[in-house]
Amino acid sequence: MKVGVDRGGRRQSWLVGVLGSVTLALIFSMASNGPVAADPPLTVAEAKAQIEQLETDAAAIDQEYVGVQEELKEGRARLRLKRADLRRQTSRVSQLRAQAGQVALAQFQNHDLDATARLLFAEDTEAFLSQVSTVDKVSENQTGVLQNFQQQQATLANLEHSARTDVAALSDHEQQLTKLRAASDRKVTEAKSVLAKLTAAERAQIAAEEAKATEEAQNEAEQGTDKTSREGDGQPVEETAGTSGRGATAMAFARKQLGKPYRFGAAGPGAYDCSGLTLMAWKAAGVTLPRTSQQQYRVGRPVARADLKPGDLIFFYSDLSHVSLYAGNGMVLDAPRPGKTVRYIKMSYMPYIGAKRPG
Repeated sequence: MKVGVDRGGRRQSWLVGVLGSVTLALIFSMASNGPVAADPPLTVAEAKAQIEQLETDAAAIDQEYVGVQEELKEGRARLRLKRADLRRQTSRVSQLRAQAGQVALAQFQNHDLDATARLLFAEDTEAFLSQVSTVDKVSENQTGVLQNFQQQQATLANLEHSARTDVAALSDHEQQLTKLRAASDRKVTEAKSVLAKLTAAERAQIAAEEAKATEEAQNEAEQGTDKTSREGDGQPVEETAGTSGRGATAMAFARKQLGKPYRFGAAGPGAYDCSGLTLMAWKAAGVTLPRTSQQQYRVGRPVARADLKPGDLIFFYSDLSHVSLYAGNGMVLDAPRPGKTVRYIKMSYMPYIGAKRPG
Protein backbone atom coordinates (compact mmCIF):
# COMPACT_ATOMS: atom_id res chain seq x y z
CA MET A 1 0.00 0.00 0.00
CA LYS A 2 1.45 3.36 -1.04
CA VAL A 3 1.74 5.88 1.69
CA GLY A 4 1.06 9.55 0.69
CA VAL A 5 3.37 12.38 1.67
CA ASP A 6 1.85 15.10 3.91
CA ARG A 7 3.67 18.18 2.66
CA GLY A 8 1.79 20.49 5.05
CA GLY A 9 2.86 18.39 8.00
CA ARG A 10 6.45 18.33 6.84
CA ARG A 11 6.41 22.14 6.51
CA GLN A 12 5.06 22.48 10.05
CA SER A 13 7.76 20.13 11.33
CA TRP A 14 10.43 22.23 9.61
CA LEU A 15 9.10 25.49 11.12
CA VAL A 16 9.01 23.96 14.58
CA GLY A 17 12.60 22.88 14.18
CA VAL A 18 13.73 26.35 13.06
CA LEU A 19 11.86 28.14 15.83
CA GLY A 20 13.25 25.72 18.35
CA SER A 21 16.77 26.41 17.19
CA VAL A 22 16.21 30.16 17.41
CA THR A 23 14.77 29.85 20.90
CA LEU A 24 17.73 27.77 22.05
CA ALA A 25 20.14 30.28 20.55
CA LEU A 26 18.43 33.11 22.44
CA ILE A 27 18.52 31.14 25.67
CA PHE A 28 22.23 30.40 25.31
CA SER A 29 22.87 34.04 24.39
CA MET A 30 21.07 35.32 27.47
CA ALA A 31 22.84 32.77 29.60
CA SER A 32 26.23 33.83 28.33
CA ASN A 33 25.59 37.58 28.50
CA GLY A 34 23.56 37.51 31.65
CA PRO A 35 20.14 39.17 32.21
CA VAL A 36 19.70 42.84 31.25
CA ALA A 37 20.03 44.69 34.51
CA ALA A 38 17.87 47.72 35.29
CA ASP A 39 19.56 50.97 36.23
CA PRO A 40 20.25 51.03 39.97
CA PRO A 41 18.05 53.45 41.89
CA LEU A 42 19.48 56.89 42.46
CA THR A 43 20.69 57.86 45.87
CA VAL A 44 19.35 61.08 47.32
CA ALA A 45 22.71 62.76 46.75
CA GLU A 46 22.85 61.63 43.12
CA ALA A 47 19.30 62.73 42.45
CA LYS A 48 19.94 66.09 44.10
CA ALA A 49 23.06 66.63 41.98
CA GLN A 50 21.23 65.73 38.77
CA ILE A 51 18.31 68.01 39.59
CA GLU A 52 20.60 70.92 40.43
CA GLN A 53 22.53 70.45 37.20
CA LEU A 54 19.39 70.32 35.07
CA GLU A 55 17.93 73.37 36.77
CA THR A 56 21.24 75.21 36.39
CA ASP A 57 21.29 74.33 32.70
CA ALA A 58 17.76 75.70 32.37
CA ALA A 59 18.81 78.94 34.07
CA ALA A 60 21.77 79.26 31.69
CA ILE A 61 19.41 78.87 28.73
CA ASP A 62 17.27 81.56 30.34
CA GLN A 63 20.13 84.05 30.11
CA GLU A 64 20.66 83.15 26.46
CA TYR A 65 16.93 83.58 25.88
CA VAL A 66 16.91 87.00 27.53
CA GLY A 67 19.89 88.07 25.41
CA VAL A 68 18.10 87.12 22.19
CA GLN A 69 14.96 88.80 23.51
CA GLU A 70 16.91 92.03 23.99
CA GLU A 71 18.29 91.77 20.45
CA LEU A 72 14.76 91.25 19.19
CA LYS A 73 13.51 94.31 21.06
CA GLU A 74 16.32 96.47 19.72
CA GLY A 75 15.81 95.08 16.21
CA ARG A 76 12.12 95.95 16.29
CA ALA A 77 12.93 99.49 17.41
CA ARG A 78 15.42 99.90 14.56
CA LEU A 79 12.90 98.53 12.10
CA ARG A 80 10.27 101.03 13.25
CA LEU A 81 12.69 103.90 12.63
CA LYS A 82 13.75 102.43 9.32
CA ARG A 83 10.15 102.09 8.18
CA ALA A 84 9.53 105.73 9.07
CA ASP A 85 12.58 106.67 6.97
CA LEU A 86 11.24 104.45 4.22
CA ARG A 87 7.88 106.25 4.19
CA ARG A 88 9.58 109.65 4.02
CA GLN A 89 11.92 108.49 1.29
CA THR A 90 9.05 107.02 -0.73
CA SER A 91 7.23 110.35 -0.59
CA ARG A 92 10.40 112.22 -1.56
CA VAL A 93 11.03 109.93 -4.54
CA SER A 94 7.42 110.29 -5.69
CA GLN A 95 7.78 114.08 -5.77
CA LEU A 96 11.11 113.89 -7.58
CA ARG A 97 9.68 111.42 -10.07
CA ALA A 98 7.12 114.01 -11.15
CA GLN A 99 9.81 116.68 -11.53
CA ALA A 100 12.11 114.31 -13.38
CA GLY A 101 9.29 113.39 -15.72
CA GLN A 102 8.71 117.02 -16.63
CA VAL A 103 12.43 117.57 -17.24
CA ALA A 104 12.69 114.46 -19.36
CA LEU A 105 9.70 115.55 -21.42
CA ALA A 106 11.14 119.02 -21.94
CA GLN A 107 14.48 117.60 -23.04
CA PHE A 108 12.76 115.25 -25.44
CA GLN A 109 10.63 117.99 -26.95
CA ASN A 110 13.65 120.27 -27.46
CA HIS A 111 16.09 117.50 -28.32
CA ASP A 112 16.62 118.47 -32.01
CA LEU A 113 16.43 122.24 -31.60
CA ASP A 114 19.48 124.21 -30.66
CA ALA A 115 19.26 127.77 -29.33
CA THR A 116 19.50 129.32 -32.86
CA ALA A 117 16.69 127.20 -34.25
CA ARG A 118 14.47 127.95 -31.28
CA LEU A 119 15.15 131.64 -31.80
CA LEU A 120 13.67 131.37 -35.32
CA PHE A 121 10.45 129.91 -33.93
CA ALA A 122 10.20 132.20 -30.95
CA GLU A 123 7.42 134.83 -31.14
CA ASP A 124 9.08 137.08 -28.60
CA THR A 125 12.68 137.21 -29.83
CA GLU A 126 13.75 139.87 -27.36
CA ALA A 127 12.55 137.78 -24.43
CA PHE A 128 14.21 134.70 -25.84
CA LEU A 129 17.54 136.48 -26.36
CA SER A 130 17.43 137.80 -22.84
CA GLN A 131 17.27 134.21 -21.62
CA VAL A 132 20.01 132.77 -23.87
CA SER A 133 22.64 133.53 -21.25
CA THR A 134 20.85 131.29 -18.78
CA VAL A 135 20.24 128.33 -21.09
CA ASP A 136 23.31 126.46 -19.86
CA LYS A 137 22.31 127.09 -16.26
CA VAL A 138 18.80 125.76 -16.88
CA SER A 139 20.27 122.67 -18.50
CA GLU A 140 22.48 122.10 -15.46
CA ASN A 141 19.49 122.43 -13.16
CA GLN A 142 17.52 119.93 -15.23
CA THR A 143 20.40 117.50 -15.16
CA GLY A 144 20.68 118.02 -11.40
CA VAL A 145 16.99 117.14 -10.95
CA LEU A 146 17.47 113.88 -12.84
CA GLN A 147 20.64 113.00 -10.93
CA ASN A 148 19.00 113.78 -7.60
CA PHE A 149 16.06 111.58 -8.54
CA GLN A 150 18.37 108.71 -9.38
CA GLN A 151 20.29 109.11 -6.11
CA GLN A 152 17.14 109.28 -4.01
CA GLN A 153 15.71 106.29 -5.83
CA ALA A 154 18.88 104.32 -5.06
CA THR A 155 18.58 105.34 -1.39
CA LEU A 156 14.99 104.13 -1.38
CA ALA A 157 16.04 100.77 -2.85
CA ASN A 158 18.73 100.40 -0.16
CA LEU A 159 16.23 101.19 2.59
CA GLU A 160 13.76 98.66 1.21
CA HIS A 161 16.45 95.99 1.05
CA SER A 162 17.65 96.80 4.57
CA ALA A 163 14.10 96.65 5.94
CA ARG A 164 13.53 93.23 4.33
CA THR A 165 16.80 92.01 5.85
CA ASP A 166 15.74 93.27 9.29
CA VAL A 167 12.38 91.54 9.02
CA ALA A 168 14.12 88.26 8.16
CA ALA A 169 16.51 88.69 11.11
CA LEU A 170 13.61 89.34 13.48
CA SER A 171 11.89 86.19 12.25
CA ASP A 172 15.08 84.21 12.94
CA HIS A 173 15.28 85.67 16.45
CA GLU A 174 11.66 84.75 17.14
CA GLN A 175 12.32 81.16 16.05
CA GLN A 176 15.44 81.09 18.21
CA LEU A 177 13.42 82.22 21.23
CA THR A 178 10.93 79.42 20.68
CA LYS A 179 13.72 76.84 20.51
CA LEU A 180 15.46 78.19 23.61
CA ARG A 181 12.25 78.20 25.62
CA ALA A 182 11.56 74.61 24.56
CA ALA A 183 15.10 73.58 25.53
CA SER A 184 14.70 75.16 28.97
CA ASP A 185 11.34 73.48 29.48
CA ARG A 186 12.88 70.11 28.63
CA LYS A 187 15.56 70.61 31.29
CA VAL A 188 12.93 71.45 33.89
CA THR A 189 10.84 68.45 32.86
CA GLU A 190 13.88 66.17 33.18
CA ALA A 191 14.56 67.57 36.65
CA LYS A 192 10.98 66.83 37.68
CA SER A 193 11.32 63.31 36.29
CA VAL A 194 14.41 62.67 38.40
CA LEU A 195 12.60 63.99 41.47
CA ALA A 196 9.59 61.78 40.72
CA LYS A 197 11.80 58.66 40.92
CA LEU A 198 12.41 59.32 44.60
CA THR A 199 10.16 58.36 47.45
CA ALA A 200 8.15 60.96 49.31
CA ALA A 201 10.56 60.67 52.22
CA GLU A 202 13.58 61.24 49.95
CA ARG A 203 11.95 64.28 48.36
CA ALA A 204 11.20 65.65 51.82
CA GLN A 205 14.84 65.08 52.77
CA ILE A 206 16.08 67.13 49.80
CA ALA A 207 13.63 69.93 50.58
CA ALA A 208 14.69 69.95 54.24
CA GLU A 209 18.40 70.09 53.31
CA GLU A 210 17.82 73.02 50.94
CA ALA A 211 15.74 74.88 53.52
CA LYS A 212 18.44 74.35 56.15
CA ALA A 213 21.18 75.58 53.81
CA THR A 214 19.17 78.68 52.95
CA GLU A 215 18.44 79.45 56.60
CA GLU A 216 22.08 79.02 57.60
CA ALA A 217 23.22 81.23 54.75
CA GLN A 218 20.75 83.93 55.72
CA ASN A 219 21.87 83.81 59.34
CA GLU A 220 25.51 84.07 58.35
CA ALA A 221 24.83 86.90 55.92
CA GLU A 222 22.96 88.85 58.57
CA GLN A 223 25.52 88.30 61.31
CA GLY A 224 27.55 91.21 60.05
CA THR A 225 30.85 90.13 61.51
CA ASP A 226 33.94 91.88 60.13
CA LYS A 227 36.50 89.19 59.63
CA THR A 228 38.55 87.51 56.97
CA SER A 229 38.17 83.81 56.28
CA ARG A 230 39.04 81.36 53.56
CA GLU A 231 36.53 79.72 51.27
CA GLY A 232 36.77 76.09 50.20
CA ASP A 233 39.05 76.98 47.27
CA GLY A 234 41.55 78.68 49.56
CA GLN A 235 40.96 82.22 48.30
CA PRO A 236 40.73 84.93 50.95
CA VAL A 237 37.47 86.81 51.18
CA GLU A 238 36.98 90.03 53.10
CA GLU A 239 33.66 89.55 54.86
CA THR A 240 32.62 93.12 55.38
CA ALA A 241 29.10 93.28 56.70
CA GLY A 242 28.40 96.93 56.20
CA THR A 243 28.59 99.10 53.15
CA SER A 244 27.30 102.46 52.13
CA GLY A 245 25.96 104.32 49.18
CA ARG A 246 24.60 102.61 46.11
CA GLY A 247 25.65 99.09 47.10
CA ALA A 248 23.66 99.40 50.33
CA THR A 249 20.62 100.63 48.41
CA ALA A 250 20.88 97.75 45.96
CA MET A 251 21.09 95.24 48.80
CA ALA A 252 18.15 96.82 50.63
CA PHE A 253 16.03 96.33 47.53
CA ALA A 254 17.24 92.76 47.01
CA ARG A 255 16.49 91.76 50.61
CA LYS A 256 12.87 92.78 50.08
CA GLN A 257 12.65 90.22 47.27
CA LEU A 258 13.63 87.25 49.44
CA GLY A 259 11.24 84.35 48.97
CA LYS A 260 9.93 85.49 45.58
CA PRO A 261 10.04 82.79 42.90
CA TYR A 262 12.52 82.40 40.10
CA ARG A 263 10.78 82.83 36.77
CA PHE A 264 12.08 82.46 33.24
CA GLY A 265 12.99 85.90 31.84
CA ALA A 266 11.46 87.82 34.76
CA ALA A 267 12.65 91.13 36.19
CA GLY A 268 10.06 91.71 38.89
CA PRO A 269 8.09 92.75 40.67
CA GLY A 270 6.62 89.34 41.53
CA ALA A 271 9.39 87.08 40.25
CA TYR A 272 12.97 87.26 38.96
CA ASP A 273 15.67 85.47 37.08
CA CYS A 274 19.27 86.02 38.23
CA SER A 275 20.12 89.06 36.11
CA GLY A 276 16.61 90.44 36.46
CA LEU A 277 17.16 90.68 40.22
CA THR A 278 20.57 92.37 39.95
CA LEU A 279 19.23 94.70 37.26
CA MET A 280 16.34 95.92 39.41
CA ALA A 281 18.42 96.06 42.62
CA TRP A 282 20.93 98.42 41.05
CA LYS A 283 18.18 100.34 39.27
CA ALA A 284 16.82 101.13 42.73
CA ALA A 285 20.28 102.56 43.46
CA GLY A 286 20.15 104.76 40.36
CA VAL A 287 22.43 102.62 38.20
CA THR A 288 21.32 101.17 34.87
CA LEU A 289 22.69 97.72 34.08
CA PRO A 290 22.38 95.66 30.89
CA ARG A 291 19.87 92.82 30.96
CA THR A 292 21.87 89.57 30.92
CA SER A 293 24.55 88.23 33.25
CA GLN A 294 27.09 88.16 30.40
CA GLN A 295 26.36 91.79 29.54
CA GLN A 296 26.54 92.84 33.19
CA TYR A 297 29.99 91.31 33.45
CA ARG A 298 31.20 93.82 30.85
CA VAL A 299 30.31 96.87 32.94
CA GLY A 300 31.50 98.24 36.27
CA ARG A 301 34.86 98.10 37.97
CA PRO A 302 36.57 94.75 38.60
CA VAL A 303 36.81 93.88 42.29
CA ALA A 304 39.23 91.43 43.90
CA ARG A 305 37.74 88.78 46.17
CA ALA A 306 39.58 90.29 49.11
CA ASP A 307 37.84 93.63 48.48
CA LEU A 308 34.25 92.47 48.04
CA LYS A 309 31.50 94.56 49.59
CA PRO A 310 27.75 93.97 49.82
CA GLY A 311 26.03 94.86 46.58
CA ASP A 312 28.92 93.85 44.33
CA LEU A 313 27.98 91.64 41.40
CA ILE A 314 29.40 88.13 41.65
CA PHE A 315 29.59 86.00 38.49
CA PHE A 316 29.65 82.21 38.30
CA TYR A 317 30.33 79.45 35.76
CA SER A 318 32.68 79.65 32.80
CA ASP A 319 29.94 80.96 30.51
CA LEU A 320 29.01 83.70 33.02
CA SER A 321 25.48 82.33 33.05
CA HIS A 322 24.76 83.30 36.66
CA VAL A 323 25.07 86.54 38.60
CA SER A 324 24.40 87.24 42.28
CA LEU A 325 24.71 90.10 44.74
CA TYR A 326 27.43 89.78 47.34
CA ALA A 327 25.76 89.88 50.76
CA GLY A 328 28.82 89.85 53.00
CA ASN A 329 30.34 87.11 55.13
CA GLY A 330 30.99 84.88 52.10
CA MET A 331 27.31 84.82 51.13
CA VAL A 332 25.45 85.91 48.01
CA LEU A 333 21.83 86.83 47.49
CA ASP A 334 20.38 85.62 44.19
CA ALA A 335 17.50 84.30 42.14
CA PRO A 336 19.01 80.84 41.60
CA ARG A 337 17.16 78.67 39.07
CA PRO A 338 13.75 77.22 38.15
CA GLY A 339 11.78 75.84 41.05
CA LYS A 340 13.62 77.95 43.62
CA THR A 341 13.09 81.34 45.26
CA VAL A 342 15.26 84.39 45.88
CA ARG A 343 17.56 83.36 48.70
CA TYR A 344 20.95 83.63 50.39
CA ILE A 345 23.54 80.95 49.63
CA LYS A 346 27.23 80.39 50.25
CA MET A 347 29.34 81.82 47.48
CA SER A 348 31.53 78.70 47.55
CA TYR A 349 28.64 76.52 46.35
CA MET A 350 29.16 77.74 42.78
CA PRO A 351 32.28 78.13 40.61
CA TYR A 352 33.36 81.74 41.08
CA ILE A 353 34.53 83.64 37.97
CA GLY A 354 34.79 87.27 39.01
CA ALA A 355 33.17 90.34 40.53
CA LYS A 356 32.23 93.82 39.39
CA ARG A 357 31.15 96.96 41.23
CA PRO A 358 28.61 99.01 39.25
CA GLY A 359 28.23 102.75 39.45
